[in-house]
Amino acid sequence: MKRFTQNELFELRNHIPISTLIVERLKIPAKISEGIFRFLCPLCGEFQTATNPKTNLARCFRCERNFNTIDMVMTCEKTTFVKTVDMLKAYQQKLKQVRHLSNSNGKHTCSSGGK
Repeated sequence: MKRFTQNELFELRNHIPISTLIVERLKIPAKISEGIFRFLCPLCGEFQTATNPKTNLARCFRCERNFNTIDMVMTCEKTTFVKTVDMLKAYQQKLKQVRHLSNSNGKHTCSSGGK
């Protein structure tokens, strides 16, 4: 049986923005309504949802269900815990690469002009 460290699971639950995961990876329909990010609940199909960036959790108020990133993927893709964690680790690496590329493209180097 494959095991993951507490730190690995913490990273996946807290450092992958859940709203980004919902829109970009899971392709769940989402919208901004009354200034709040809402997504189509994968369980009940309602938009009575919200995310909390501080806790990185999503909630459906109709189902009364909370989702972290792992729960959301397991629910939407009907995968096992191990497959979900492996997928999220790969997705997190992809996000880090994108951030690294966007940060390095914004950097400018200056030369002293040979003085």
